[in-house]
Amino acid sequence: RASLAPARRAAAAMSDEWCTIESDPGVFTQLCEEVGVKGVQFDEIYDLEEGAFLRFDAKRIYGLVFLFKWQQEATSGGATVDAADHGVFFAQQVIQNACATQAILSVLLNAPADLDLGPHLKEFKEFTAAIDPEMKGYAISNSEPVRRAHNSFRQQSSFEIVQDKDDKGDDAFHFVSYVCHEGKVYELDGLKKGPVLIGEAPPGDCAWAEKAREEVKRRIEAYAASSSNAGADSSGELRFQLMAVVGNRIMEAEKSIERERYLRQRANISLVSRGEEVELADEVDDDDAPADIPSFEELSEREIPDLKSVVATCTSSISELNKQIEAEKKKRQKWEKENALRRSDLVPLALCAMRHLARTGQLVSAMEKGKAAHLKRVEEKKAAAAR
Repeated sequence: RASLAPARRAAAAMSDEWCTIESDPGVFTQLCEEVGVKGVQFDEIYDLEEGAFLRFDAKRIYGLVFLFKWQQEATSGGATVDAADHGVFFAQQVIQNACATQAILSVLLNAPADLDLGPHLKEFKEFTAAIDPEMKGYAISNSEPVRRAHNSFRQQSSFEIVQDKDDKGDDAFHFVSYVCHEGKVYELDGLKKGPVLIGEAPPGDCAWAEKAREEVKRRIEAYAASSSNAGADSSGELRFQLMAVVGNRIMEAEKSIERERYLRQRANISLVSRGEEVELADEVDDDDAPADIPSFEELSEREIPDLKSVVATCTSSISELNKQIEAEKKKRQKWEKENALRRSDLVPLALCAMRHLARTGQLVSAMEKGKAAHLKRVEEKKAAAAR
């Protein structure tokens, strides 16, 4: 494989061109959108108890992204399989700081064909279909649109932190992904030679994640046991994070509202045909109605009270879906604000503010207020996670 030597040298040089990015649903959702993917978002998962994904409020889970503190022995028990034989997209990690984006791509490029990957990832998937996992990794490292979107979340700072030569540095964290393909659940870890077959998937668009949940929980418990045996104190330290890649909730709610409007209009027309005074306010073209709603013939066989109940149920569902859309829009506005702050260097502003507070004798009291506000946010986050 001497022909790979130039590619390996280029990848080693390129490692510095990929920054580390924060593990956050808002970051990952916007990263996908900037690459051109439409119709997905990331939800953080807090519940790892049995049946968690059977209760999960989502129509479909495309995959899971798992962040954990990396240890040499922290590996899955299963043996790797040949990705090509199993029809799974798998890329080995050749860039040091790209494991978050690579885990995301592993989910997206194994998603069903109805997911809109956008022109770049669609072309990338076709281009890399016939090459081996190592070369797929190099292809990712050379993808300018992906690298540009990834590096757009680089932490901005006026200062460069220089590590002491004797400093061991920060802990290493790593991302892996879990996907379901043709009825089987796989773990995709770019540090391995191929996918790890976890097992057969339970039927259902979300139920398959239960199999992945078992593996994630096993790894967390194994890590906790290992740390306990080593006498490590991990209190208050974030060592794990799990996110689900799901459908865009705003788009899904809007599609559901459209379905309810078609059904409500048909029910109202049926009521009008029976002499009931009803306002036809939906004004949707019935030729475009979904195939799964009752036809006019089926509705004509129902009693008037039943039809009125259909209309009332549709109206209530639309109202609830609109509330969900508003909540999702507020969440996305919060994400946009946080991402804008991530891309801003606030150090000069902070230094000017501290200098001003010091001159006016308010610095110490302002710091105490800041500490209290931070502790309050931490407690609120813990309470929200416990619910």
